Amino acid sequence: MPLRLFRLPADLDVLITLLPASFQYPENEAWSIRQDEIEGMIDSLRGIRRIWPVVRLLQALHPPLRDALCGFIWEEDGQPVGLTNIIRLGNTDRWLIGNVAVLPAYRRRGIARRLVEASVTFARERGAASVVLDVVAGNEPAYRLYESLGFIHYDDRYEFSYTPGSLPDVVPAPAGYRITPCSPRRWRPRYELAQRITPQTVQCYTPVEEGRFRQPPLVRLVMPLFLLAEGVRVQAFVAHTDTGDQVVACARSVIRKRAGGTNRLEIELDPAHAALAPHLIARLLHIAAPQGSQHQVELHAPRWQPVLLDAAQQAGFALRYEYRSMGKLLGT
Repeated sequence: MPLRLFRLPADLDVLITLLPASFQYPENEAWSIRQDEIEGMIDSLRGIRRIWPVVRLLQALHPPLRDALCGFIWEEDGQPVGLTNIIRLGNTDRWLIGNVAVLPAYRRRGIARRLVEASVTFARERGAASVVLDVVAGNEPAYRLYESLGFIHYDDRYEFSYTPGSLPDVVPAPAGYRITPCSPRRWRPRYELAQRITPQTVQCYTPVEEGRFRQPPLVRLVMPLFLLAEGVRVQAFVAHTDTGDQVVACARSVIRKRAGGTNRLEIELDPAHAALAPHLIARLLHIAAPQGSQHQVELHAPRWQPVLLDAAQQAGFALRYEYRSMGKLLGT
């Protein structure tokens, strides 16, 4: 049978070979993966392979982690030609289809449909309440495929890219706020902020649940090893108002320590405190793109955070991709 489950760690080599070749789009080169992204992807996958014994141990001690690296491979002509990842979102009953990748020469044969169908069935059999995925805006064949499988378009997400060069001026923090460093492993501020600001239309498919944010103690203990394997370091901040302890923003710079790949900014901001957006983006950008940096910087933001979208473009980010977020409720 041409469809089979991942066999890890052996299939990490399949991912290393197949993913870069599958993320090429002759009909629209703007969608194709860049060389630096290929290098970062390969480096990260090789890092996972190096610490695979630790991954196995964590999976044995914390069963939800067994659902973090699942997927299917489609084989034809004696070789892998397509794959998809299906991942449990933390310790919840919500799942993400992370990649639907088919080599260009094998597209339009129904392979993607079979891969997605298998992934949805896999999640359903494990008690999933919903499955979500993203598709590039303008990729109408893929969008129509997901619609035909029962996925509903519930949100949009935007990916911005910043090319290293002259940095924007540091924007002072607006009066009335205090911004302090925090450990990247502190999950509760992000959880409580997301609870408060995430629209119900989004929470219908990916509710804000503690299990998406809280990591078991053993995982937190070995997190530095995972960051080392991925080749990144993280600097995180939280923002409060001067008059209270409620967190109004969480922000992180994720910085590559090796060649290849991209740095990225991650920001969650209470829309009621939009004035913070220019400062947070400029502050993180000066960390993620210092003078002489060779890494491009990515920033993702959802449609319901328009102030981040505007502030990113004002800081010199260019819109690279627009994604349609789609979800399927599976019920009981």
